[in-house]
Amino acid sequence: MKNLFWLLLFLVPCVFPAQERDSLETLLKKEKNALKKADLLLEIANYLSDTDTVEAISYIKKAKKLIPENNKYLKGKVQFTFGQQFFGFEPKKAQKFYQKALKLLEKEQTKESFALMANAWHNYAVQEQYQDNSDIFISIILNKSIPLAAKAGRKDLEAQYLNDIGTEMYNRKLYEKSISYFDQSLKTIEKEPENYNILERKIEFNVNAAQSYLYLNNSAKAKKCLQSAEAIIRRYPQNPLAVFFYLVNAKYFQLNRDYENALRYLNKGLEAPAITPQDYFGLIYQKAFSLRNLNRPKEALAVLQTIINRKDLMSTKLNARILHNEMSKIYAELNDYKKAYEHQLETKSLSDSLLAEERDSKALMMETKFRTAEKEKQLAVQELEINKKNQYMWTFIISTLVFLGAGVFTYFYFRNKKKLSEQREINLQQKLREKEQTEELNLTKAILDGEERERERVAKDLHDGLGGMLAGVKINLSTWSSNHLEEDQYESFHKILNQLDSSVSELRRVARNLMPESLLNFGLEIALKDLCEFYMKDGLTIDFQAINIQKNLPLNLQVNIYRIVQELLNNAVKHSNADNILVQCSQNGEEFYITVEDNGKGITESEMSKVKSLGLKNLQNRVDFLKGKMEIQSTENQRTSVNIEINTHVA
Repeated sequence: MKNLFWLLLFLVPCVFPAQERDSLETLLKKEKNALKKADLLLEIANYLSDTDTVEAISYIKKAKKLIPENNKYLKGKVQFTFGQQFFGFEPKKAQKFYQKALKLLEKEQTKESFALMANAWHNYAVQEQYQDNSDIFISIILNKSIPLAAKAGRKDLEAQYLNDIGTEMYNRKLYEKSISYFDQSLKTIEKEPENYNILERKIEFNVNAAQSYLYLNNSAKAKKCLQSAEAIIRRYPQNPLAVFFYLVNAKYFQLNRDYENALRYLNKGLEAPAITPQDYFGLIYQKAFSLRNLNRPKEALAVLQTIINRKDLMSTKLNARILHNEMSKIYAELNDYKKAYEHQLETKSLSDSLLAEERDSKALMMETKFRTAEKEKQLAVQELEINKKNQYMWTFIISTLVFLGAGVFTYFYFRNKKKLSEQREINLQQKLREKEQTEELNLTKAILDGEERERERVAKDLHDGLGGMLAGVKINLSTWSSNHLEEDQYESFHKILNQLDSSVSELRRVARNLMPESLLNFGLEIALKDLCEFYMKDGLTIDFQAINIQKNLPLNLQVNIYRIVQELLNNAVKHSNADNILVQCSQNGEEFYITVEDNGKGITESEMSKVKSLGLKNLQNRVDFLKGKMEIQSTENQRTSVNIEINTHVA
């Protein structure tokens, strides 16, 4: 349920509509009003926040330039959208932006500002949860988010926030309290006009309440909640919450020892078109549990063995521990005590590891709090000592100056004050510059790291999840055709299969671009060679030269070098009209050199001044982050050469 909780929180991080980027871009091109244009730019930025934070920030900055100083709502929305770029992975930074947004929005007294403030406080509270401050989370939701949602007239937000509190109570095993909040959620939206969002919330709240009732052994009320949810799901069977409903409904039947019906709902969940790895694991585990209780241990074991080698499902130690523990029980039932013992040992090892991690995490948190308190104490003592020293110094100076005369005092006092002021100003400016540089570097690093993590996740989901599903669809279609198609229909059917093959190939190409497996498995040199071969086609030769590339380069540096070469190749292939491209990567000690040269049409002086138009903005960001140098040399109608120098120690 803990995983479900985080999922639900991520469903409401913002107030922007989930429109496609293309439609938003179309509206942006047509819009003439500066304020509406700024609003659309912020919506696009929010849409991009989970996929390309660098580009998202560029849209936020464009919007910021269009907003006048007196428009506090849109200026607050800018800060809110900045916070979204750090939601979930840098809580402190996200919270700073939410606070800035709230200060601006407090000056407005409109329903739309109240709604945005409610979400800003909600997302601020979620960041507290990430830092294990659940009491603060509850307090903020109850005292800030819910009252503001009420002021805004947003019953849907009120209901969602009440549900979040209910989920927190469920996580604390306070099931009766959780039910009271789930009931409040349902009552809040009971009379709201029926739409897809409201119906989805009703499914969510009913299933959550049902799960709490099951833990209280109140199957009658659980059944009533599940029936209400099922009535909606029958109307919208593709609803993403359907899988969660099937799982909880199966638990209801298990509680009542009706394992056949439990299996029926679990199989429905496994057949759902959109299913997360964690939901899939839960369904498989419960299916094995039901089969065991039907005295079908061999089938239960076979079900569990289908996932034991799946890295996406076994990536968490908790999942692995649950699986090994269940397999140990099944092998014991089959009288294979050796294997039962082996799996039990694995279960114990994982349990010990999880306990150690939890203990280390708590110790680290306590140490951090202690160090912070000690640092604050030291700063206070230092400040007190400095004040005392300053007091003594000024007492001496004043006494001396009194004896020297009023004229001498005035002269030296004002001269020294001016010098000190100038020096303070110089020191302050220097510190500000250093702070800005540090923050910019940290921001760029966070953005690039987050971008690569998201690319890796999306690539894995595309390759392993959707790619596998499409392959399964093809097999099923082939099997079906042999029994159902007439001979004269084969040609048309095989055209469809060929289209499906092309779609699978394109999907795997996209996944490869997002996160190349060869880089992770074989290192930078092999990955770059594969990349060059990937871009080659009829009429285009790419010559790759690798000179003394060390294999022990940090992984983040390898990823950045790969992305730089990928961007340069992409630009050369798209814009140069070249038939030959040279890619050379070499290393000399701590210096790494990249050269990409083509024999294409070159770049004009006007194009050279517009680096963004060549798609090199992200490239420049990466080079700057690595404190490298980039030089572009181009001769019109002859060639273009890009030379980059990077210090490997910066990464």
